[in-house]
Amino acid sequence: MNKNTMIVVAVVLVIIAAAGGFFGGVMYQKNKAPLLGMMGQNGSRQNGNFTGRFGGQNASFRPVRGQILSMGNNTLTIKMSDGSTQIVVLSSSTAFMQSTKAALSDVKTGDTVNVVGTQNSDGSLTAQDVQINPPTQVRPMMPTGGAQ
Repeated sequence: MNKNTMIVVAVVLVIIAAAGGFFGGVMYQKNKAPLLGMMGQNGSRQNGNFTGRFGGQNASFRPVRGQILSMGNNTLTIKMSDGSTQIVVLSSSTAFMQSTKAALSDVKTGDTVNVVGTQNSDGSLTAQDVQINPPTQVRPMMPTGGAQ
């Protein structure tokens, strides 16, 4: 093989490798679930299900965000951004959070909340965590200081 043919083959191989890497990166990013910024200390998200603090891989956890319309006996009725409502069932193990640890007594009608819990067969949600007046935008974590 002469020198020019070897250069052409090398360039073609580099282009194929770069295209494969780009395509693989695009597919990885497309399938990567966004972080909610409110998972527990050992919580992670795999295959669309919360794990760690929020249960095993087959748990049917989902987040709910909206304004509290009413409060009942261990329930919250939350108005979602699309106008629908979601009933959230509170249990003795439901954790309430603000900037600091909070309690059910800190929750009031009109508050905006993020709720993570288990979907019930009747469409309601049993709350695992209720975040009171959460930030309006989830921002990706950026490295601070140090070598990059």
